[in-house]
Amino acid sequence: MFNVVGRRHAMHEVFSDFVEMSALSISNAVDRHHFDTREERYLAIVKKYSRDELTLFSEMLGALTLVFEERVQKLVPGGDGLADILGQTFMMLELGNSSTGQFFTPYSVSRAMACMTIGDGRPHIERDGFVTVLEPACGAGGMVIACADALHDAGWNYQHAMHATCIDIDPRCVHMTYLQMALLHIPGIVVHGNGLTGESWSSWFTPAHVLSGWGRKLRRHRDDGEDVKDVAPALDVDAEPCPMISAPSTVMKVFVPDDQLALF
Repeated sequence: MFNVVGRRHAMHEVFSDFVEMSALSISNAVDRHHFDTREERYLAIVKKYSRDELTLFSEMLGALTLVFEERVQKLVPGGDGLADILGQTFMMLELGNSSTGQFFTPYSVSRAMACMTIGDGRPHIERDGFVTVLEPACGAGGMVIACADALHDAGWNYQHAMHATCIDIDPRCVHMTYLQMALLHIPGIVVHGNGLTGESWSSWFTPAHVLSGWGRKLRRHRDDGEDVKDVAPALDVDAEPCPMISAPSTVMKVFVPDDQLALF
């Protein structure tokens, strides 16, 4: 389906527009605070495509949803487990950018790194009720998906036992991560920002974050005065409330301001 739409448009543009329109649609179903600006952006993208092409975009989102549904159904001993579907698709379409070094880590590598980094998550879950993961350069979200996969293998329901904060400077990566996390119902916030300078331009709250009241949980956790320095020495506790397991990059500041976190 990507190739069909790509006959009239550049493939990198088709892929970027697909993940952005999908992310905008999901966000506008749960986030009324940003509805108007995101709806305006959605309508601006739609104008570039014919009715038949837009139908294909809808079918692509349906196909992606079904792939994840199939993967979730295989979260049993001996099953295939989760995967970074959009990252794999991006690389299969040969959209990797060698000049900027934008190549997504193979999921098998992310999965091994997640197991080594997060372990079974037990100390954090037994103490706090959940694990928080910070990914300061999230790409397509493969590491966060791998962490959810690792927690499932350890016997936890990642949809309740994990919250992820993901950051990337590339808006396409923000949309890819948000879309995959949304379809897997991973609670989290995806930030379009710069992990080195601390700048942030937008925040995307997943449906699981909104529907399960994670804003309140995180604020309450911060207000309890947890000492997180032993877990993440570089964490700015005033910016983001929670002990962090960094996956796998060096822990940096999380850039979700209180007024944004308070929205949900």
